[in-house]
Amino acid sequence: MNGLRLLLALAAFAGMIALCVLGWNYGGMGGLIGGGLGFLIRLGGRGLDWGERLGNGYVGALMGMPVGLLIGGLITVGAPYLLTFINNTPQ
Repeated sequence: MNGLRLLLALAAFAGMIALCVLGWNYGGMGGLIGGGLGFLIRLGGRGLDWGERLGNGYVGALMGMPVGLLIGGLITVGAPYLLTFINNTPQ
């Protein structure tokens, strides 16, 4: 059971990285930045040893990647549409 859990965790991490790379034109860079920031923020948290701190950083990266991907997608895809609607108001 423990090996399957590790395989699932690694597959989730690799899948999020693959989504960020494939969706690079749609805000994928935000996902990678969010993962890096999540890792760094959680790395400095509480932990008795470096193994526990790296585990916390891993969880932070897994939480930061989807949030960063959503924010990056909003900025990359949503912001231009909003700006065109604001600038082209009917008179």
